[in-house]
Amino acid sequence: MAHPARTALLGLIVPVLFVPAPPSPTTAAIDADVWTPVAASVVNDDIAAMGRVYHPAAVLVAADRTQPIAQVLTGWGKDMVANKARGIRATVEFRFTKRQDDAETAFEAGMFKYTVTDRSGVSTPSFVRMEALLVKSQGKWRILMERQLETVTEAAWNALPAR
Repeated sequence: MAHPARTALLGLIVPVLFVPAPPSPTTAAIDADVWTPVAASVVNDDIAAMGRVYHPAAVLVAADRTQPIAQVLTGWGKDMVANKARGIRATVEFRFTKRQDDAETAFEAGMFKYTVTDRSGVSTPSFVRMEALLVKSQGKWRILMERQLETVTEAAWNALPAR
């Protein structure tokens, strides 16, 4: 039989163990320097703003290739211009499974949800697993490597906590 005092103590401790910790100051800074501006740049069709979150030597790693981010941004910028002309809007959201950092480097893994809304208002989301290696450069967090992995289901997305 459990001791009543121990049972009462466990009843107080166990719920506290499962309360999510607030974001660390580094995580909050990364969100402010990287993920929030990326989301805004997609909504605003602003490839220059998106480019500012990447380190100049950044690389995109896709399933079949690697490319300097400068080349990738050129293509993404052309897509933004073409989509805007066709009345297509887009949004992006991020959720994370791992956020590991110190004062100058970070590794983050999770998913992004990229939603395209056509002129008639029909939205089509896609869900992609991703990883990012970040560095603090000149006082700001910057993506050094972005790895886009396989697409996943909406259920997999929904299983992750929102930021």
